[in-house]
Order: sequence, then C-alpha cells, then structure tokens
Amino acid sequence: MTSSCNQNIALFTAGCFKKRIALAMLSGVLLILSFAPFGVALLAWVAFVPLFFALRTGDMDKVETGLKKAFVIGIIAGFVFYVGTVYWVVNSMFFYGGVPLYFSVPIMLVLALYLAVYTGVFAMFAHVTNGMGGLSRLVLLPSAWVGLEYLRAHLLSGFPWVLLGYSQMPYLPVIQIADVTGVWGISFVVMTMNAAIFFLSSALIERRGVFPVKELLVAFALVASILSYGFIRLKQVEGDFFSWRSFRVGVAQGSIEQSLKWDEAFQGSTMEIYRALTKKAADLGAHLVIWPESAAPFFINGDGPDAAVVGTIAKESRTFVLTGIDTYARNPLSRTTDFFNSAVLFSPSGEMTAKYDKTHLVPFGEYVPLKRFLPFIKKLTAGVGDFKEGPGPVPLKFISDGVGMLICYEAIFPEIARGAVKNGAAVLVNITNDAWFGKSSAPYQHFDMSALRAVENRVFLLRSANTGISGVVDPTGRVRKKLGLFERDVINAVVGMRSGSPTIYTIYGDVFAYWCLAVSSAFCAAIIFKRRS
Repeated sequence: MTSSCNQNIALFTAGCFKKRIALAMLSGVLLILSFAPFGVALLAWVAFVPLFFALRTGDMDKVETGLKKAFVIGIIAGFVFYVGTVYWVVNSMFFYGGVPLYFSVPIMLVLALYLAVYTGVFAMFAHVTNGMGGLSRLVLLPSAWVGLEYLRAHLLSGFPWVLLGYSQMPYLPVIQIADVTGVWGISFVVMTMNAAIFFLSSALIERRGVFPVKELLVAFALVASILSYGFIRLKQVEGDFFSWRSFRVGVAQGSIEQSLKWDEAFQGSTMEIYRALTKKAADLGAHLVIWPESAAPFFINGDGPDAAVVGTIAKESRTFVLTGIDTYARNPLSRTTDFFNSAVLFSPSGEMTAKYDKTHLVPFGEYVPLKRFLPFIKKLTAGVGDFKEGPGPVPLKFISDGVGMLICYEAIFPEIARGAVKNGAAVLVNITNDAWFGKSSAPYQHFDMSALRAVENRVFLLRSANTGISGVVDPTGRVRKKLGLFERDVINAVVGMRSGSPTIYTIYGDVFAYWCLAVSSAFCAAIIFKRRS
C-alpha cells in the first residue's frame, strides 16, 4: 500500500487522524462488550480488527511519526476499554470509602490511563510489524499482547483485571487449554484470530485478489486444535472428578450492606444472619460452611470472646465453619501490633483449628504504598493501621485434605491459586466482600476471573461473597450453583477433593507467558539493533 490513501480503504487508512481515533474507540467499545456483565464473548475475536486498521500506514509511513501516532491510537483504544471496565473504582472509593469525587474520579482515570499504556505499546509493536509477512505477524502480535498482559499482571504490584482470555469464560471448550497455558493461552488464541480476520478483511476491502490463505489455515488450525482439546478434556475431567472423595458444603451469602458492616450496633444482627444460614446448611448435611471475607465484623487474637461467637455457631451446628475475619498479633521484633485479613477454620467443637493470612494485599485499600510520602491517602478498609502480608499460599488443613484460600482479589492472581494447589490444596475457596463494588460490572468480572482458577488447576472452586456473586465452580469451569447480587441465602452442594496428578499449569506455571514475552522481546531487540546499525 502506498502512502496515499486508496479510495477503497479510505475509511480505514485515510490520512484523517480522526478516523483512526474513531476506529480505536470502536475497538475499546467492542472489548467492553466482550466481558461480563455484557458477556458477548464472540466480539473479543474481532475487537482488535478496527485497531489494526487504524494502525495501517498512509500518513504513518515515517518511522518516528508513525510510532508516536500508533502509541496515541493504542492509548485511546485502551483508555476507552479500561474506563469502561474499571469505572467501579469510583463507586468503591466515593460511596463506600468516603473519598470525594474530585479525588476518586482522577484516581480511576489515572489507573485507566496507566493500563492503556500497555495497549499503546502493543499498538507501536503492531505498527512496526506492518509490511512483514502474515505468518510472522500471526506469531508476533499475539505473543506481544500476552507478554504485555503478563507484565501488567506483575509490575507495580500487578493488576491482571480483564485479561483478554477471561472474555471467553462462557465458552467452556475454549478455556480448557488453561490447564496447560493458564489464561495466557486463551488470550493468545483470541488475538491470533483477530490478526487473521484483519488480514482477510484487509484483502477483501483492498480487492487485491491475493488472500491470506496460509495465515487463515494456521489460525483456523490453531482454533480447531484448541476446541478439540477442549471437548476431549471436558469429557475426561468430568469423568475424573466424579470419582473423587466428596463432601457436602454450604456457601453462605449474608448480603450485609457495606454501610452497616462495621457498625457496632449491627454486629449482633450480622452474626444472627450467619447463624441462621449456617444452621440451614447444616440441616441439609453440610460438613463445612463457608462465610465471606470479614464476615465476622470484629478483630480477634486467638481464642477470645469474639472468636467464641463464631465457635459457638460452629458448635451449635455441629459443622466446620470457615470464615473471613480480621486478626491481630503482637510483633515481638517491632513491638507493634500487626493486623491481618484472615480466614479462620472453626471445628464442630467450636475451636480454631487453622488460619490463613492474606498474601497479596490491595494497594491503597489494605496498605499504603510509599506511606511515608503519601500520608494523605485514606484507606478503604475499616481496619486499624495497615494490614500485613501473610506467609504465602499455605493450604488450611481440613480433616485430611488441604484447602487453598484466596481472599478477595487474590483470586485474580493465578500464581497464588497455583501455589496453593502445588502445596497440597485439594479444593480452592475464594472468600470476598464485593459490596465495595455495588451494582457495577466488577462483581461479574471478579467471578469470571476467579472461576478460571478451577480450570487451571482442575479443582473445585467454592466462592463466598458478602453481597454476591457466590458460587460453586467445577474443575471444567462450569458453574454448578450460583447466587446473584444482593441475595441472602446459602448454597448447598456436593464437591470433590482433587486427587491424582497435578496439571501442566500447576507444575510449570506461566511458562507459556514467558515464551511469549521472550519472542516479542527478541523481536524488539532485533528491530532496535537493525536501526542502530
């Protein structure tokens, strides 16, 4: 294609920068619609096509000018997407954290802009590959995207929210590859099809008469392989987990309003709600009843009067109770008191038998990064002082098996769930208080991201959320039972404790993401070296 605009593709490649911006914004909107609660997952397979057209040459032939424009175009696409998927930050900070709008809105916009930088870098990468062979781009584009997703998931504490692969949660055959590659493999496949569809669309619009046959064959062969693997694994895994040792569980959803949760006047009524839900589950035969994050609205230090409140409920119901509760302990080294966001297991005799302390804390929620330099930041949690990190993904001992705990947004970090299963967990439990999110898209997205942990490690995932969404997810990612937002009830279900060999992903982790990062980094290094030479 020449630097002038072909009339057949003027809409896509014209020197008019406004048209490029419109195409970038369209990609952002399509991505928003791909994720829950809209859940039009098929749109994710074409969402990047407008962006790729916006990155065509035309007025972007010059290297430096083209890269700058590509970065801006990518930033715009990403900014639209992330504003549409992380807007709930304002809801959390303003309505529940008491942070004024003039502060919470800019924080959300800065977060969206930061996340959009990754899309901007990807757009630069895509622009640089213009003019390369289609097969090379078919490998490089998805590799670059996955590599950037991996960086986003780990840099600056990490924020792996709405990774591209999570859009495919409604399509069970597609997501089965996660037990090999994690979420990264799903993202790779979706981006590969975006690239292939772009190549085809470009050929049709330009009427070149030369179709990207090889590229389409490779892309469709990849998708066919993934689907074949998915259907085979669905049948295999379902056959496996029905042979596992089973137990009956109750998953409680108290639906306590955030504004009342820490009000001392409502502590008694809160505990009565969980007493009733626990009794209901126990009457149905539950061996274990799970309460959400910070369900017990007080701090405990070992066996004290407050802990006895939960212990009494477990004793009355003659069942194990696993509850989220904030704990504290004296630090002999610093001679200060450390606070933890914890999960505590109470036995049918009412005794505390195990405790897990949250490992990955929420920045500006459970601790303040650079607190010395940012003393004015208000924390969103009701705890006293900063929370401390726990020792890591150590499973709780439940009878003879391990329970892997994921507190709140720990569930969106695959390495924590993987670490728990690798350390002996036979089932995963995610407890969370998503009341912070209100009636936004966040609870739906949070649920989907949590559910993929079951597929990656081939275990049951039990999710108890204060105001929803609670559920039971089997090792194929199928949601067996679920409670909607702001329902007050308890799920009763029979689940299995995993046995047998761990998955490839459990053993080797993010090796596929490392490979993608290595491929894209090597390409970038080669380009830089070539231009300097």
